[in-house]
Amino acid sequence: FARMVGVSRAGARTEEDKLKHAIREVLNPVAPRVMAVLDPLKMVITNWSQDRTEALEAPYFPPDVGREGSRTVPFGRELWIERSDFEEHPPKGFRRLVPGGEVRLRYAYVVRCHDVVKDADGRVVELHCTYDPETHGGSTPDGRKVKGTIQWVSAEHGLDAEMRLFAPLLVDEGGAPASTGPADPTDGLDDDPDPPSILDRVNPDSRTVHASAKIEPSVSDDPAGTRYQFERTGYFWRDPVDGSGDVLVFNRIVGLKSGWKPTAKAMGRGGARAEPEVVRAGPAPRARPQVGEERSRARAADPVLTARFERYRTELGLSEEHADLLTANGAAGDFFEAALAEHADVAAVAAWVVTDVRGVLEGRGIDELPFDGAALGRLSRLVGDGVLSRRAAKEVMARMAVEGGEPAALVEAMGLAALSDRTELGAVVDDVLSAWPDKVAEYRGGRTQLVGLFVGEVMKATRGAADPKAVRSLLSERLDP
Repeated sequence: FARMVGVSRAGARTEEDKLKHAIREVLNPVAPRVMAVLDPLKMVITNWSQDRTEALEAPYFPPDVGREGSRTVPFGRELWIERSDFEEHPPKGFRRLVPGGEVRLRYAYVVRCHDVVKDADGRVVELHCTYDPETHGGSTPDGRKVKGTIQWVSAEHGLDAEMRLFAPLLVDEGGAPASTGPADPTDGLDDDPDPPSILDRVNPDSRTVHASAKIEPSVSDDPAGTRYQFERTGYFWRDPVDGSGDVLVFNRIVGLKSGWKPTAKAMGRGGARAEPEVVRAGPAPRARPQVGEERSRARAADPVLTARFERYRTELGLSEEHADLLTANGAAGDFFEAALAEHADVAAVAAWVVTDVRGVLEGRGIDELPFDGAALGRLSRLVGDGVLSRRAAKEVMARMAVEGGEPAALVEAMGLAALSDRTELGAVVDDVLSAWPDKVAEYRGGRTQLVGLFVGEVMKATRGAADPKAVRSLLSERLDP
């Protein structure tokens, strides 16, 4: 970076894009690649058996980096893909998944979409696809061309995470990110007697939070300071405060693309001053609207919804998209408020409502469900208190969506209370290790990241009821005697 900008006695400002380029140059050869899905959309592989899991080998680095290392990624019947990787009515040039079309799942198989499931609002909530067993690794022995490749995360084994993306804190008067380029000699000489205050220039979209993201299980045992490249998304690292303990919170350091290109002069010797080539066209367009037009019109006609939308964003700190979905109508807001009254974890409750509850509506309005917001809040609190894993809680909610019921009573009736008894849990761990002898040998040979696979299999065998900490402790005892 110092070679690119040079050193001068005169005061100066340096292009922000130039700094980001330097960060990418540093992280590219050292940051392992992993798959993460920020805005998950469920994909069901209908011709894949329910109880089958395949361990796929995936490299940490591309060939051009020149570094070795790989991890095992579990693949099963249900997956999460990025919502923006599917378009029901694709624009010209769209190269990912469409109805009736094929796409490669990275490191896995070619799949074809044959059915699209929507909720009562017409929002796509699930894709049904078939896989071609002859395309292991993404190859096509028959020579057919498949244009797109997308990332994915196993729904059974993937980990819940929160992803935070950052944009410039300040915008100029036109709404574009404030310039970080060379200083303007006329700065401060504006004759405007009433210039905008710095608060007027704060970018309301300077932080975007994806509270319901999914990430592959290989990250679970990495050191806290590991910098990753989440494929097609950017470079991230785990938040040292909010992401401590078992909670996964990742902050994006920098995106993958740059508007600045180094010239020969910029990269030459002697600390020569760089010649930046910067493309500035205002804020980058979003992949899809974060606020629905129909919901915006509903709020415009109802001041109560408008007030809720603003409160959810400002006081509760929710993302614009979550605030939008929670104020689609009065019933949605009432449901959310009732859940919050039972469990004050705003992010957790919002994630349940906008993702999981919407997934079980099946054409019903939220006020037509056989359980109310208060019951959802109590279910969320059971997860927050460690009584129930989130995966098991999804099973409870699926039953509540059919017949209602009190969450605590259903947990007991379904035998889903968090399992931490070491004797009982140890027997499950032993069964899992016996079923994967090759992977146990590889683990003891140095591939310690396979522990994520074992944890996932134990969680699957116990229907999500196992205490992850106890599972890891038992695995360590048996794998590292």
